[in-house]
Amino acid sequence: MRRILVPYDQSEQSDYALEHAMGLDESAEVVLLHVVELRGSDGDPTGDELSSPEGADTAADHLEAVRDRFDDPDRIETAVEYGRPVHAILNAVDDRGIDHVVLGSHGRDGAARLLLGSVAETVARRSPVPVTVVRAPSDARQTETVLVPFDGSTHARNALRQVFEQFPDATVVALFVAHPPTEHVRDAGRFDLSEDWADERQDHTESVLGVASSVAETHDRSIETEDAVGDPSDGIVAYAESEPVDHIVIGSSGRDGIARLLLGSVAETVVRRAPVSVTIVK
Repeated sequence: MRRILVPYDQSEQSDYALEHAMGLDESAEVVLLHVVELRGSDGDPTGDELSSPEGADTAADHLEAVRDRFDDPDRIETAVEYGRPVHAILNAVDDRGIDHVVLGSHGRDGAARLLLGSVAETVARRSPVPVTVVRAPSDARQTETVLVPFDGSTHARNALRQVFEQFPDATVVALFVAHPPTEHVRDAGRFDLSEDWADERQDHTESVLGVASSVAETHDRSIETEDAVGDPSDGIVAYAESEPVDHIVIGSSGRDGIARLLLGSVAETVVRRAPVSVTIVK
């Protein structure tokens, strides 16, 4: 049985994450984790003073109350850990047999805050399993259109396969953003595209998106394909802003060369700037 970890700090964003996780796989177990930070007298989180006045007991009571909101509470396991949020979340992935992490893009202010943007981004970068960063209320069961940035790499193909598994009824769009070689990039990010590169780009685009179509065929699925020219992260975010996209699933890194797309920095930028929830697949 799959196990999904949801870090929880009582914020609205972590509620969004829990709702999304519960709908992502109705047969999965969900581990609801609250991290109690420890702080010394100088604010250093290595001391022995609880950063939250209510402490672990009250945190556990809160988790049980959240668990009882759902019709199927037996699917939810609650846990309270001490330490720094990033470390506690990553340790829980290893110790609790987690297959997927779903977390809010940021958390609530104050001493007990958990899911600040830097925490979400660091977990997404370092987690050995897929991470979904939820930005707004969303029911995974009602996801209609999923965007998969695609460059033909192993990570991009893994992302596409995960979409087919988790969103069996969704429309899937594979987007290839071709970034011109350095010699074609002028000042301020403008492009001076030669006819030769334009022809090369067209051939390569057809090849890359042909790989996406082949992956879809092996899963007995159909996909839509789109392409653009420019900075990969800009192109991905712009597409998600202008088209009816409900979710983005992106590989954590891509391949080098003219077709490179999903370098770690691109995936992180998409998580930071996308208007919809994003899943990073390893």
